[in-house]
Amino acid sequence: MAGLGIRNCIRCKKIFMPVSGEKICSECRNKELEMEEHVRAYVREHPGITVNELIEGSGAPKTLIWRMIQQGQFENSGLRGAKYPCGNCGTLITKGVYCNECASKLRLNAQKFANAMESKKRAEEKRELEEAKRTFSGSMYEEINSSRSR
Repeated sequence: MAGLGIRNCIRCKKIFMPVSGEKICSECRNKELEMEEHVRAYVREHPGITVNELIEGSGAPKTLIWRMIQQGQFENSGLRGAKYPCGNCGTLITKGVYCNECASKLRLNAQKFANAMESKKRAEEKRELEEAKRTFSGSMYEEINSSRSR
């Protein structure tokens, strides 16, 4: 089924055909968009509310509100204390996906991985070069020996 581009919606479990990598069906996406509009309207109606008040008062899931904050949908709305958990450790942050510490660790690990891959690539190229030298040298000697025996 994966070859056909069919998947199950992670929310309602219905089968659907994603157009560009969606994980939820269009029906669930429409419900999500409606909930986002409800949350935005709630913030407009209650200027200066906190994130906890928004979560409690709007009835929207925390994850939806945190994602909306992360996407910057409330930057000019007057929402106070707009913090959401780091995508790795859960520390409350105000921008990005990861806190500074996790972002630093991620960058360090990515650099280590890139260095390891580059080192592996150089070792493979060196091995291929050595193999080519042995093959060339061997064939050259075989050619010399066969020409002498003629």
